[in-house]
Amino acid sequence: MEDATIMPNHLALAQRFGVSDNFYVDSDHSADGHRWLVNTYPNEWMETNVAAEYGGHRDVKPGSKAKGQYAWTGGAGAIFPEDYNEAGSLWDHLERHDLSFYNFGFGTEMGSNFTDSTMKYYGQKVLVNFPIPGPLYGRSSQKYATFNMAIPDQFRADVFMQEFREKWLSGKEKMPAVITLMLPQDHGAGERPAAGYPFRESYMADNDLALGRVIEFLSHTPYWKNMAIFITEDDAQDGQDHVDAHRSLLMVCSPWAKRNHVSHTHTSFGSIFKTFWNILGVPYLNQYDAAAADLSDLFAEQPDFTPYSALPEDPRVLDPQKLLTPFDARFDWKSLLESPKLDQVEDFIREKRGGN
Repeated sequence: MEDATIMPNHLALAQRFGVSDNFYVDSDHSADGHRWLVNTYPNEWMETNVAAEYGGHRDVKPGSKAKGQYAWTGGAGAIFPEDYNEAGSLWDHLERHDLSFYNFGFGTEMGSNFTDSTMKYYGQKVLVNFPIPGPLYGRSSQKYATFNMAIPDQFRADVFMQEFREKWLSGKEKMPAVITLMLPQDHGAGERPAAGYPFRESYMADNDLALGRVIEFLSHTPYWKNMAIFITEDDAQDGQDHVDAHRSLLMVCSPWAKRNHVSHTHTSFGSIFKTFWNILGVPYLNQYDAAAADLSDLFAEQPDFTPYSALPEDPRVLDPQKLLTPFDARFDWKSLLESPKLDQVEDFIREKRGGN
């Protein structure tokens, strides 16, 4: 397909806010990436599990030509007791310092689970009784779908915004200090035209539109003036970068983010958490975040409170209504298309030249 822009919102957000060209994930695959991304560094048990599973040689006798079985953890997004660090994870650290948080879909995906398109809420059926970190259990959405490629990110965005309105915009509950949110469709999967994914790139377009809608929504709330949104992925194992196989995506969207800024500071997952702890005023959790460079160069001294307006996807690549119809949900294309365009390329050119 010619002249198709697959991720207009990622491109617009990178221009409007800040992006890094020197950010590297510590992980190699999803299994260890999900540990790094909750501030838990993988121990020897997890590192050997990852190599055994992704190498296909688990439980194989030396010299045997038999193909190994997958590790029981799979690529699960949850922390297992065997790989738990002494000081715990992000969730334990927040509870330890009496910081409120709420989670949408992250850190609850279990190995040996069952997923299909009928599980629009929560996204999985767990076949084994796995423990999850205590602080996370009561602070996770019971509706929001965890990793399940049969659930579109448009539906996740709808659930997130509905629950946000019910909990915090309504005034029923106090806005938590930290919100974690997973939009997994950029993982990609096989082409499924009947389900609304005519191309592999359609999954990325689904993710892009959901991200744009979520940031548009948040930027129109009264909490926007004190908000910072950090966007990254758990690993960079597919589509290796031309600079380094671990170089990955990092964007910061906030009224306090530098406009149209590219950070060249060498950063990692630890940098994200170090910035969290600096903002929240609590000690570092482990040596990785303590030793990392922070993300301070992505922030400005003067804020710009202008809200963001999401951009539509190329209809040849993605039809959001086709994604949502099986879930009895309606996509409001009219509202999205009538949103004013916030950033024009011409405006950035004039700014660079010093024009008004």
